[in-house]
Amino acid sequence: MRPPRGTKDKLPDEAFIKREICERIRRVFELYGYGEVETPAFEHLEVLVAKAGEEVVEQIYAFKDKAGRDLGLRFELTTPIARIVASKLDMPKPIRFYYIQPVWRYEEPQRGRLREFWQAGIELIGISDPAGDAEVIAVAYESIKSTGLDRFEIRVSHRAVVEDILLSAGIPKSRLPEALRVLDKLEKKGKEYVLSELSKLGASLEAVEKALAKLTTPGSELEVVSQAGREGLKRLETIQDILENSYNVKVTLDFGIVRGLGYYTGPVFEVKTPQAGEIGSIAGGGRYDDLISSLGGPQIPATGMAIGIERLIETLELEKRTPKVPPQFDVIVIPVGDSLEVLKYAVRVANVVRRESSLRTIVEYEAKSLSKTLERASKRGARFAIIVGEKEVSQGKVNVRNLEKWSEATIAVDDVVNLLASQ
Repeated sequence: MRPPRGTKDKLPDEAFIKREICERIRRVFELYGYGEVETPAFEHLEVLVAKAGEEVVEQIYAFKDKAGRDLGLRFELTTPIARIVASKLDMPKPIRFYYIQPVWRYEEPQRGRLREFWQAGIELIGISDPAGDAEVIAVAYESIKSTGLDRFEIRVSHRAVVEDILLSAGIPKSRLPEALRVLDKLEKKGKEYVLSELSKLGASLEAVEKALAKLTTPGSELEVVSQAGREGLKRLETIQDILENSYNVKVTLDFGIVRGLGYYTGPVFEVKTPQAGEIGSIAGGGRYDDLISSLGGPQIPATGMAIGIERLIETLELEKRTPKVPPQFDVIVIPVGDSLEVLKYAVRVANVVRRESSLRTIVEYEAKSLSKTLERASKRGARFAIIVGEKEVSQGKVNVRNLEKWSEATIAVDDVVNLLASQ
């Protein structure tokens, strides 16, 4: 009777918190001019694996449909959106899309990691300037702040700089994708694991140890030798300058950040919290200028980011910053007795309240004890109880009890909405 491993049922309180967090993020996305898109839950498998990277390919829920086509559940939203752009070249640029949807990955479930989880993200397509990278990071910052979280930091890096350092350490160019995947596991598996795995890729242990120290030590002197590495450092300086002086957003350089997906080509970033060791990054993203062309479209610059909703909510819970959950109803209408006419009258009264006010209203169909029903309703946060019996039906009235003040009044049905509004 349990849900499948790596998935989770959300009961009303949890569903409310998720919806509230998503709506706060949605408001920020739309404030920056992004429009919502929805994509199918499954895609052609060849689209999903195009630039995912070896490790992520193994995590895709892949299957054949009844016609024998190879399909897979989406593991993120960037690739499906890149497919849309590649197939609709008449869309004016730049394109600003956002999404809030579930994704699926077959990985080992643990804290902060489920097999079915939600992402809220944006894609900025058609902008090559560093200002575009800065905008995406700023939107991530403002979105997370809007949810009530204030203890987090943004760490930025650049794939070209990291690749330069790894090449200088003796990692063959053909094995760079493997090296980046190993480096991406630094926080999860630790320094010794990363050194051991990197040294297996063709460089000495001493060389990779020096490289790792350069990449992960703040303020370390980076001796980049390639043109791409030098341009990467310059681009990061520009992004940092725009963020700090135009958006008032502070970022930290951390070249241990590489992001695990294979399609990143330039600046990348992750959002960390004091609970990062337990939960991991709550958001991340970067530039992916080659993804659209790999799906059959032209070369179009693009950058984006995604927030892990479940990870964000877990962090908010640890920080005791989750939204307050309101009661499920404000008004309970209680018919007294077994008369069908009284019940019908109670239902009509409830409909009047729903229709003419913003108060959430339920009817108690099986009240065995009036006092216990009132007590339960009060504990569940209801503000008012409307009690009707044969006497109220015959007089066209209702008895209204304020469950917060424990006051009551008997009034005409036509006056009930005004009374509720005045209290």
